[in-house]
Amino acid sequence: MLNKLAIVTSFLIATASSVVAMPIRTVYENDANSNAIELKVWKGYGLTINLMSTGETIKQVWIGDPSRFAFTSNGGLCQSSGGDSDCAGGKATVIFLRQIDPIKFPVTSSSNGSTQITVLTNEKQYQFKIVPATGNPAYTSLVVKSDSDRPLPITRPRTPLPLTVQKPQSAPSDFPQPSPPPQTIKVPLPQPVALMRPNPGTTLNGAIQRNDANALAFGLAEAGRKGQVKPGSTIWNKVQDAIKLLRRGKTIDEAISLSQVDKTTFHQLLEWGRL
Repeated sequence: MLNKLAIVTSFLIATASSVVAMPIRTVYENDANSNAIELKVWKGYGLTINLMSTGETIKQVWIGDPSRFAFTSNGGLCQSSGGDSDCAGGKATVIFLRQIDPIKFPVTSSSNGSTQITVLTNEKQYQFKIVPATGNPAYTSLVVKSDSDRPLPITRPRTPLPLTVQKPQSAPSDFPQPSPPPQTIKVPLPQPVALMRPNPGTTLNGAIQRNDANALAFGLAEAGRKGQVKPGSTIWNKVQDAIKLLRRGKTIDEAISLSQVDKTTFHQLLEWGRL
């Protein structure tokens, strides 16, 4: 009996030690609100959408095409027919999505079975595109974190080269004088400079324009990272021209007019760069 108990115990310990944590995907609040993020829901695994880090509670959830997906939550949700997003019953913080066998509903389906899920919280609304997938999952959980948890900018130290200074020669004389050897002056290393976003509250005339140029550059980089603007495209090059014009002292209206950037696109990039 003791031998059987030892064998079972050893099996349980070996099994527990072999368990590997499932992969997690992380996004931040502004990223989740700025554009629809595509999420894959793997068959047999499912996907959790976790809002615990934001401190929000989920009130209502809607799926555009419910013929392929079902969801549950870790708390009660508000009644969709009540029209009251502030109901006391909405206490959920996590949603679990899973694939189901397709049901024939009189709804329009996409070619790949994708649809949209809308998550309404006590503070804001999130929208995600969900796509059915098979095989081994790249992630099984999406964690939405507060923007205050975003990592700080990486500092970039600057290392200057030694500066060589040649002493000026003295006035000519009757006897040739040997040339003094060059002296090397070592410049002390500066403190690491943090890559900081521009401060839109600066009030100096001209500093505002330089800050707008930096904010536009940050916004363009963010748009490229999100796939909204392709590097090297016509829009990309026009925005680069607008950045140069701002740094030359042009106003925002002048930069938009001379670079021929779409006004709506310009202000959207500027807003992203100031976040």
